[in-house]
Amino acid sequence: MEGDQDEAVVGGGHVGNLPRRPLLLPRRFVLGLASFALAGVCLWQLPRLVGTTWEAVLGLVDAVPGGHLLALAALWGIGLWSYSWTLTGALPGLSQRRALLLNLTGSAVSNVLPAGGAFGVWLNTSMLRRWGFGFRRIADFTITSNVFDVIGKLGVCGAALAATALLGRLPAHVLAPTAGVVALVAVAATLAAVAFSRSGSAVLARRVAAVGRRRVGLRRIVRCRREALALRGQVRRTIRGRWRPLTAGVVSYVLLQGVLFGACLHLTAAVPTLSVLVVAFVVDRLVSSVPLTPAGAGFAEAGAAGVLLAGGAAPGAAVAGVLLYRAFVVLLEVPVGGAALAGWWALRRRRRGRLGAEAGAA
Repeated sequence: MEGDQDEAVVGGGHVGNLPRRPLLLPRRFVLGLASFALAGVCLWQLPRLVGTTWEAVLGLVDAVPGGHLLALAALWGIGLWSYSWTLTGALPGLSQRRALLLNLTGSAVSNVLPAGGAFGVWLNTSMLRRWGFGFRRIADFTITSNVFDVIGKLGVCGAALAATALLGRLPAHVLAPTAGVVALVAVAATLAAVAFSRSGSAVLARRVAAVGRRRVGLRRIVRCRREALALRGQVRRTIRGRWRPLTAGVVSYVLLQGVLFGACLHLTAAVPTLSVLVVAFVVDRLVSSVPLTPAGAGFAEAGAAGVLLAGGAAPGAAVAGVLLYRAFVVLLEVPVGGAALAGWWALRRRRRGRLGAEAGAA
């Protein structure tokens, strides 16, 4: 009962004599509109910024044969399917089909909202709860899958840049960004190792307790600290026992995205050298992770196209190839994920109605 009372107090928006926090929905709505407007302006002005026109860009995209577009869609689908191995590895008992559904629906939400990753996590958590998974297992799944997603993407991108630099095929003007990416990977790996160590997690728990002691009850802080330490142990056990499918899923997913990126550039006649291709792909992946606009729209395309132009690609071909690739990895996920979510919701309602009818007949 005491825990329920604590939850009610915190959920009510105030603790003790602290004032109730004002609603932030209008501000978030305005920020969302501004984010969409910024992405739209950047994308609309992109051809002009690189010295081409929308007519030239769309003409190159329209010239891609329909059979090749189907092949690109198949490659995109295989990439999504490969990432489902990471999700099933992070949550034993999750089927491949449901993992693919989580990936599609979460991506659909994340790609249409600024900082949409949090909304994607909320949606996936709701779906997992309806499939019978407990809160601790869901928290373990969320932390493990996101850690491997970030570290895996940074690791693959950093390794690709480092290998290109060691082979002497990296342009001189991108050596500094390459060193920055490699350093970022090293820092992220170090922070992850410290956070998941026994002493590191204890220090983090104490820091959280010190910050939150004045805002919530001491009993709740103690319980949260105990839960955090227990969750850390569960995440470590999951990673130790399932690191092979976790790693294979995220690495194969990033590599297949790189193949898709190169295929799109090839079909639009933007054929850069391998080093320029690697750098452009890495720039796209890193910039798209910055939640300034939904999926980094506008900035990711500009960054990748800028690298291709610096590598000697024609402006129209570079923009067309980048936009074709982003149409698959960002735009296509929205209707496909939305349709999958609608189908799952309709099937669930139908099943609930059938069970209610059977219970009424009995």
